[in-house]
Amino acid sequence: MTYGTDYPTPKPSSSDPPVRSARGWLQQIIMWTNIVLAGLVTPLALAGVLRVTGITAYIGAVLLVLVLLPSNLLRFGWFSRRRLVRVLARLRKPLGVGAGAWFVAHSIVALRFFDLSEPLLGQILSGAMATGVVATLVFVALLATSTDAAQRRLGRNWKLLHRLVWFAVPLSLVHTVLSNLGLKHHVELPGVLLFGGMMAFAAVEYFALRQSRGARSGVWTHAGLVLAGSAVAVFIWAASLATIGPWDPPRPGPPLGGEEKSLGSVEEQNIR
Repeated sequence: MTYGTDYPTPKPSSSDPPVRSARGWLQQIIMWTNIVLAGLVTPLALAGVLRVTGITAYIGAVLLVLVLLPSNLLRFGWFSRRRLVRVLARLRKPLGVGAGAWFVAHSIVALRFFDLSEPLLGQILSGAMATGVVATLVFVALLATSTDAAQRRLGRNWKLLHRLVWFAVPLSLVHTVLSNLGLKHHVELPGVLLFGGMMAFAAVEYFALRQSRGARSGVWTHAGLVLAGSAVAVFIWAASLATIGPWDPPRPGPPLGGEEKSLGSVEEQNIR
C-alpha cells in the first residue's frame, strides 16, 4: 500500500520464501500496535470510560502525514539522500494501516454524538458528519485493499485506488473544522495544521515538479485529487446548510447498557 505515493514497492530478488528481516518485524509491530490500541480504546470510549474522540482523529492524522510526506519527498533529489526519509518511506504500509485503523475508531466513537431518538439520516447528512463519512469510506476502502492478496487481485489498479487518500484529506479538514465549530464553538489548530499541511504539500509538490526537467508524468495527480476533494467537501457543506441548516449536535448520551462513567469534567457530566 503506497497510500497516494508513486514510490515503488521493493520486490524480492529471489523466488524463495523471504525470511522476515528486522524491518519486517518492525513493520508488523507498528501495524498491530496501532490496530490493537485503536480496537481497545473504541469500546472504552463507547462505554464512556474514555474521552478519545479527538485523540483518535489526531493520531490518525499524524500517522497519515508520516505516510504521505516521506514517501513523496523521495521524488525530490535532496530528500532522496536523507536516511530518515527513506526509512519512513519504507514504513508507509504499516503506518498507513495504522492511520486507517485510528480513523475507523474515530468514526465509531463519534456514534456517541448521534441522538438515537431523532432520525439518523438528517444527522448523517449534516455537513460536519457527511464529509467525515465520505472520508471514512475512502479509508475503509484503502484498508480493505491493503493485503497482498487484495493487491494481487487488483493488479495495477490498487495504486490508482490508494491515491484517493489525497481526495479524502480536504474532506477530513472540512469535517474537522465543522465538527470543532459545532461541538466546541472554536477551531482547534492541530487538526487544521495536519490536514492543511498535507494539502499545502500537494500544491508545493505540483509546482516544484512541474518546473523540474526530470519531473515524472502525472505530477498533477495529487494536487488534482486535493482540488476534487475540496470541491466535493464545499458542495456537501453548502447542500447541507441549504437543506438541513446548521449542525446542532446533541450532547453525547450515556454509554450503551449502563450508567455514565466518563472521566470528563464535572461541568460536562452535570450538563449530561
